[in-house]
Amino acid sequence: MVHDVGDFEAFRKYFEEGEAERAKAGVLGYLLSRLNDGRVVIHFFAKDVKEVEAALNSPRMQEHLSRKGAPDASLVWVTVDERVTIPASPPTGKTWSLFFKLKTPDVAKFTKAFEDLSKVYPEQGVIGAGLHRSTSQEDVVIVHFMGTDREKLSALATQPEFIELIGLAGGPAAPTGLFGEDLARSRPK
Repeated sequence: MVHDVGDFEAFRKYFEEGEAERAKAGVLGYLLSRLNDGRVVIHFFAKDVKEVEAALNSPRMQEHLSRKGAPDASLVWVTVDERVTIPASPPTGKTWSLFFKLKTPDVAKFTKAFEDLSKVYPEQGVIGAGLHRSTSQEDVVIVHFMGTDREKLSALATQPEFIELIGLAGGPAAPTGLFGEDLARSRPK
């Protein structure tokens, strides 16, 4: 989810109080990132896509989105994991996330190239990477990188190997990603 939030502290308080509701919706964990432009990305982890989609379409969620203090605008992408690597232990220091939404004519070919590049990611400070395929648009993927070095991670999109990967999606040589600091996390058990 990407939220345009007018009052971040009020949003964060409301979010922190919503753990029980998220559990009812099948959410097992999350990563909360604040983007450079002030928007918020919440990367939720769940096992059952249908359960999550039902929760998103429920009257309770519609009430939540129209409440006083709700985010000004929200984008929601429901995806399934194609490839995910995470560190064995949760990071203890600061981390940042870089997200890209891409349309690719050949998800299998893109996935293979994403995997092949995994040896390059640590050179950019990447400690975790995910490739997630949209449940509603078969040719849309979300690519997520988490890193410990802000400058290296933000420069990832300019690396020749990454530009080659993006070329498989038919996008611009240096696509615009969503970049921000990770502020809170709850890791699935």
